[in-house]
Formats: sequence, C-alpha cells, structure tokens
Amino acid sequence: MVNEIPSSFPFIEGRGEVFCRGCLSRNLFSALDLGELPIANELLLTSVSEIEKFPLHLRICLDCHLGQVADVITPERIFRDYRYLSSMSSTFLKHASDFVNERVHEGMFTPNDWVLEIASNDGYLLKNFLPLDIKVIGVEPAENVAEISRVLGIETISEFFSSELAIELLHKHGYPKLIIANNVMAHVPDLIDFIKGLAILCGPETQISIENPSLANILIGMQFDTIYHEHYSYLSTSAVSTLSEKNGLRLSKVEELAIHGGSNRYWLSKLAPGSFIHPSVDRVQKFEIDSGLFNPIEWENYSSKVSTILNDFLAWLRLGRENNRRIYGYGAAAKASTILNAIDVDPTLLLAIVDVSLEKQQRFMPPHGTKIVSPQDLFAADPTDIVIFPWNIKAEIATYLRSNLGENVRLWCAIPNMHEIPSK
Repeated sequence: MVNEIPSSFPFIEGRGEVFCRGCLSRNLFSALDLGELPIANELLLTSVSEIEKFPLHLRICLDCHLGQVADVITPERIFRDYRYLSSMSSTFLKHASDFVNERVHEGMFTPNDWVLEIASNDGYLLKNFLPLDIKVIGVEPAENVAEISRVLGIETISEFFSSELAIELLHKHGYPKLIIANNVMAHVPDLIDFIKGLAILCGPETQISIENPSLANILIGMQFDTIYHEHYSYLSTSAVSTLSEKNGLRLSKVEELAIHGGSNRYWLSKLAPGSFIHPSVDRVQKFEIDSGLFNPIEWENYSSKVSTILNDFLAWLRLGRENNRRIYGYGAAAKASTILNAIDVDPTLLLAIVDVSLEKQQRFMPPHGTKIVSPQDLFAADPTDIVIFPWNIKAEIATYLRSNLGENVRLWCAIPNMHEIPSK
C-alpha cells in the first residue's frame, strides 16, 4: 500500500523541496500513503461526472512532530462552497453549548468583551452567546454556510483567517477575550501565518481554545479515514507546543475530549515569563512519545493494518452482494469518501448513501457516482444492512435508525475494524 513518492514532492511552497509546513524542517518520514483520491467533500452533481484525483500521503516531521499531507489543492477550491454543516449533529450542538456554558460559569467575560470564532461554520457555537449579550464575530470562508449564521444574527466575515485579517480585526475591535478555533487549525496550508494571526490577536487577557482530533488517535484508534485533502495538518500536543512558542504563544493546558472520536482542546495564551503550565501538557506529550507516535517503524506496521481493514471491508461488501443483502451507507462524510475511494466502491456494492443534510442530498459520492439520498428514501427502501461512516457519532445515528427501521436492520462500522453495532 505504501508507495514512495519523489523527494521533491512539496508540502508547502519551497522551490520543489519537501518542507514541514510548521517548522520548515526537511526531516519528515512517510507515515501512510493512501494513493490518489478525489477531494472528500467535493460531491458530484451527476453520477457520471469527471473525477479529479490527487495524492494523499501522510508524513510526520521528526523535528516539530506535526503530521501533514501535501497542499495539492487550494483552500479556495475546498472551502468556498462547503457542504458540511455542524448543526446537523445533536452531539456537536450539545458539545458547543456545554463549552459556552462552562466559560460563562467560570466568569471569563466582563462587559465589552468580545469573542472570535475562526471557521464558525453555520453558527452552531456562537449562537449560544447571543442570549448573553456577548459580542461575537465569526470568520467563515464558505459563503453558503456563512449566510446561515448571518440569518441567526451573527456577524460573519467570509474570508480565510490570516495575519492580515487579524490586524484588521485588532484595529477595529481590540483584543478579544476568547478566540475559538475548533477543527480549523488542521485545515490551513499556511500554518505559520495562521499562528501568527492568533498571536497578533492574543492580548494579555486573551485565551485561545483550539480543538482538533489528535494525531495519536489516527495511529492508536486506526482512524485513517480522518485523513483527507482538506486536513492539511494532523496535530500533536508536541507540535502545538513547539509551533506556539515560535510565535510568542504558550500552550498552557490540554484537555482530552471524547468528541470526534477523541480530540484535544489546546489552551494557548501570551508567552510570558513564569506563565503557568498545567501538568496535562507534559503528561500528554509523554504519552505521545511512549505510544510510538513519532516512530517510523510504528507507522510501517500501521500501514499494513490499514490494508487489512480495507481488504476486509471490501470482502464484506462483496459477500453482501452475493447474498442479495440491501446494503446502504449512512453519512456522506469525508470519512466515507476516504474509505470508499481507497477500495474503489461502486453502486453495486453500496446502493446509496444517506445524509440528513439538504446540502448533500441528490448529489453523488465519488468514485462511481453512488447517490446521496434522504433518510426518508432509506426508510422506504427496506435495507438489510447499513454502514455508519461517522463512527464518532454512531450511538446517536444508531438510535435514530433503529427508531425508524426497527431492530432487525443490521448496523455496522468499518473503523477500527469491521464490526456490527449491537442493540441496546
């Protein structure tokens, strides 16, 4: 599965050389090569659309410990017309409201404070501040998604966050009390400029909260399906600490969260002598090292395990077709795209993929135009088996499906291996 690519293959712009996008080192090793795959969230308008494929190869920097894939696709292509809506999941909505309630309960805010969220999506988090009369501003480059948050009354800027935009915000509004950057730090090719922007807006009292799935979970939890082109970087605590300090910030605390199948919440503040550092920072960094996260041999073994999972899933689908099972997928997520394209699934193996988002319905998943349909279409189709691709919210989805289809339908997940989800 792992195919060596030329050493000239760029990770960031740099005269054809391989550079780490976090620290500019050339000291990277190959962790997992998934070959050439389509853009995960670029859903097709017709089942016979021409499909572009691009290399998807995870590498890890031995100097700053940042995982990364090459920026072979521009952010404008990926994010200007974006189909993912955070509000589609009750799990994510609760996670967002809990976060806001915790900050308010801590007494973080005083009159005239304001909050910035980078990659604010459809306003799923910032809307929780509105009843509290706390000023909020969202930055969301996808115009179709940003408009949804504006309807809620959230001031939303449809631009990519950058150091230049940070300067504009600072001049106009002053330092925010809180900067939220959930599931976005992994999505920017120019990571150095992104962190510089955070540093510009970080005043003496500013707290920065960054949430992202952990690189450790990709290795330990076999979560290779979270590797796709829009995820340019894969964060470790070691990388966040190193890159923050290079830009005048300090990682002061790490919270380990269950959301997204295992995420870290990194708390950053202004770098200052004697700044408090919570013991969680050293503890999580030690865990990363002890788990072999930066050991090339561990990743060689990992690549073989990924091949086995993919082959087993394809064999299961083929057996289902031979036995006339009516197999559907649930969740036209990027996770689904990575798995389905890695094994080149066609509609004879998976009859359709179900998604609650109107932004995705009636489109088609690459590689061969598997149709995306509504839950109502699924309920009318009398499926025998359903593969849940967003395994991070499988309990929520399983409850929903069984309440509409009964207990006889078989529900499955392919990660960390092919397994049936038991009834409660």
